[in-house]
Amino acid sequence: MARQEAEKYFQQMTGKKVAWTISQPEDGLVRAGYPQYDQELLDFVRCFRDSPSYDQQYRKTLRHFHIKPKLNGVTVSQALLINNTRVANAMLSLIVDGEDLQRGTWARAMQEGYFYQLLKLAAEDEKVKG
Repeated sequence: MARQEAEKYFQQMTGKKVAWTISQPEDGLVRAGYPQYDQELLDFVRCFRDSPSYDQQYRKTLRHFHIKPKLNGVTVSQALLINNTRVANAMLSLIVDGEDLQRGTWARAMQEGYFYQLLKLAAEDEKVKG
């Protein structure tokens, strides 16, 4: 998925809820549900992880810029205020890897507009430098 397509997709997904599976405890076991992501998001994640934009050292990068490597409104705002592609890509990398640690990370990032804002920042910064 090209970056412009991804930016447009995430702009459309901002504010929308992601569907979750519902576990049926008929067998007596209660299982946590999980988000049902569409193919566009899964394609973006795969492409982003394989791209030069993915920062394997995102925790170190964020700390360098005095941002705690956590996903919340404060840290995303800090990353946006710094207005730097490297920081935006580090925060995107944190989000992309975050789903492995906590289900629903991508859903929250889409709904809150984090994916869109960070991708837009990185694209604008690249245009200025390019």
